[in-house]
Amino acid sequence: MTVDREKLHALLMWYKEALGDNLIAAIIADREGLIMDAISSSVDKTVKEDLVGGLSALVEPVLERITKEFSSGSFGTGTFDTDEYRLIFSEAGEHAVFVTVLDGLSMVDPILPTAYLTAEKIARIFDGRTVSPVIPKIIIEKQDSKIVREINKLKKIKSKGDEYAFKLILGGDGAVGKTSMVHRFVEDTFQSDYKGTIGVSIMKKQCNFEGLGTSVRFVIWDLAGQTQFKRVRKSYLANAEVGILVYDVTRRETYDNITDWYEEIKKVCSKISLILVGNKIDLEDQREVNMEEGQRLADNLNISYIETSAKTGENINDSFEILALKMIKTYFTLDNV
Repeated sequence: MTVDREKLHALLMWYKEALGDNLIAAIIADREGLIMDAISSSVDKTVKEDLVGGLSALVEPVLERITKEFSSGSFGTGTFDTDEYRLIFSEAGEHAVFVTVLDGLSMVDPILPTAYLTAEKIARIFDGRTVSPVIPKIIIEKQDSKIVREINKLKKIKSKGDEYAFKLILGGDGAVGKTSMVHRFVEDTFQSDYKGTIGVSIMKKQCNFEGLGTSVRFVIWDLAGQTQFKRVRKSYLANAEVGILVYDVTRRETYDNITDWYEEIKKVCSKISLILVGNKIDLEDQREVNMEEGQRLADNLNISYIETSAKTGENINDSFEILALKMIKTYFTLDNV
């Protein structure tokens, strides 16, 4: 397998920057336990090489066991403590495992959102998919004795050229087509082989409205729908201003769970502007949820509704442009009061 090692190393450098003093070392290994790349917090090259070498020797026997217990696509995560270190093992797709080495007294929960995001990027590099090595930094603050975590605090930006930028999130159960929708919108591509998102995936795309003389740039956070990632989703949701709730029209349970997703998102982002999307309408003969039910749910939530197919591209651009136009209208009105 050919792997872009330069991109792997760039990713580790960004990970080191994001975690700062919390990180002792980070190691990427393949499923056979072979160390593909590693980085430590030490500046001295000799100490760095000795530290990584020693940690690799420590990791290998645990890694051998972890790789056997993790099954492809199960998004396994485990921790292992020694007298000096706390290790987080994160499955990174079907080909790799990502190991984060922290001080033995470090808290794991503040690290997990960034570790999952990095594992998702590692999986994409191993698969040869499009990915940026850039990792947004987690800001940890203490407020009223509670830890408040915000990722890459993105706010509405308006430039002199009437350009707007918003953080957009996609929520919904696993395998409803959120990632396929994003790739169809951003790259106009569709992949039939399903690869679940690990934690979150981030992409960017701009909507241009020539008739209005303005454009909207979305920073799109595609949230993993599996329940094991619920503990970190609050961090990913921070400061989102627009969002798409997605269900699969061929799986009624994904429709039934939309209200839970709505409430989860609203607890973190009370003023977020949302729309509801029923995806996979190309599978009409397998439908379990009709359009009237989708519209009724959207009406109950007081949000817009549209049906799409990421496979054919039907209504995908429209769903994002609906949100873009809503935000332009909102901020145009506010800016001209």
